[in-house]
Amino acid sequence: MKRDSSESCIFTPYFFSLRQKELFMKMKLCAIALFSALFLSVGTWAQESSSHDTLQVSLLTCGPGTEVYELFGHTALRVRELSPRGFDCVFNYGMFDFDAPAFVWRFTKGETDYCLGVNDFPDFLLNYVVRESRVDEQILNLTPEESWALFDALKKNALPENRVYRYNFLFDNCATRPRDMVEAALGNRVRYHEPEGTLPTFREEIDRYAGACPWLIFGIDLALGTGLDRPMSYREQMFGPEMLKEAFAGASIQAVPDSASIPLVKRTVALYEPVVPAKPSETPFWLTPLFVAWLLFALVVAVSGYDMVKRRYSRIFDTVLFSIYGLGGLVVFFLMFVSVHPATYPNYSAFWLHPFWLLIAVFIWFKSLKSVVKYYHFANFAGLLVFVALLRRMPQAFNAAFLPLVLVLVIRSFTYLWVSWRLKKTA
Repeated sequence: MKRDSSESCIFTPYFFSLRQKELFMKMKLCAIALFSALFLSVGTWAQESSSHDTLQVSLLTCGPGTEVYELFGHTALRVRELSPRGFDCVFNYGMFDFDAPAFVWRFTKGETDYCLGVNDFPDFLLNYVVRESRVDEQILNLTPEESWALFDALKKNALPENRVYRYNFLFDNCATRPRDMVEAALGNRVRYHEPEGTLPTFREEIDRYAGACPWLIFGIDLALGTGLDRPMSYREQMFGPEMLKEAFAGASIQAVPDSASIPLVKRTVALYEPVVPAKPSETPFWLTPLFVAWLLFALVVAVSGYDMVKRRYSRIFDTVLFSIYGLGGLVVFFLMFVSVHPATYPNYSAFWLHPFWLLIAVFIWFKSLKSVVKYYHFANFAGLLVFVALLRRMPQAFNAAFLPLVLVLVIRSFTYLWVSWRLKKTA
C-alpha cells in the first residue's frame, strides 16, 4: 500500500532492473489506460446483455512484498461476470504516474494524486504470483441489485474526469477507497464487529507492517509527530489492507433497522498461497539505526575526549556533524510547516533536529561570533538535558535510536563549553 507510506500499486516484478522497472511501469500504465477505456466503453453493453444475477463482487487483499513500498500490501475490488464469456476485472485505487509534472516535489509536499485504474484480473494476479505474495479473495454477500449498483459506481469513478484523487496514506488510500465504495453501495448498512479494549496508535500499527525495515521505521518516527501517537478508531485502523480484510470478515449487513443481519462476506478464497511468502531481507544488527547511532555516539565521545585533553576545537568534525543535523532539521521543518502530510505537526524532534545547526556549522569559523556560539551551546546543553529527562513524559513516542543522537549534541556542546572555560582559565 503506501509508501507511505508507502504504497505502490504499479506492480513491478522484483527481478527487473531499475531501468526495466521504469519501462515496465510506463507500459503497464498505457496497458491499464487502454484496458480501462475499452472496458468502460463496453460497460453499458455488458449490463444490457448479461443476466442480472451473474455479477460477483469481491475484495482482494494482497500480501506484502520485498520492497519498501510493498510492505503494507494492497487492496482492490474484483468484479466478475459469471457467464462463460464474461469479463473479469479489478478496480485498483493505487495507480500513480511517476512522470507527472513535479511528481517528487508534490509527493514530498503531500500533494500526491493517485487514480483509479481498471486491470484485467489475470494480469493483476500474475504480478503477485511473480513476487510470491499471498492473494485472498472475499466474495461479498451482495444482492444482484447491490452488485450492479457498486459496479456502476466503480465505472463512473473510473472515468477520466473522476478517477484522480488526492492520496493520503492514513485516511484516503487504496484500502479505504474500496471500503467506502462498498459501504456506499450498501446504503451505509455495513456493521463492523469492533474489538474490545484500547486499539493501537497509528505509529504502533505502522510499526507492525514495517517491522522488517528498521530504517523505514526510523524515517517515519523522525518525520511524523504527535498525530501518530493517539489511539486509532477501529475504522481508522482499516487504512491497512490486512486490517480491512479482518474487518470485512467479521462485518455484517443490516437489512433494515432492528432486523436480522447477514454476513458481509459470503466466503473467502485463497487465490494464491506462496510456499515461501515474500518478505524483505533481514537487516543485520550492525546496520540498524540503533547500532549506527550508538556507533556515532562512541565516535563523538572519543573526539570530545581528545578535544578536552588537547584543549582544542575540532572545527572540521563539528562542521560536518552539525551540517548533517541541520540538513535533517530542514527536512523536519519542511514537513512541519510546508507539507500537507498528516501527522507532521507538531513534531517534538524539532527540539534537537532543526536548521539552526547549519548556522553553528558556519559560525564556529569566525572569532567575532565566538560569544554567539558559546551562548548557543550553553542553551543547547541545558535544553537537551531537560529534553532527555522528559523524554518518556512527552506525548510523542521516539525511536530508540534518537537517544544516542541527542546525546551526541549534548556531548559536543559540553565539550565546547569545557574547552572554552579551560582556555579562558589558562589565558
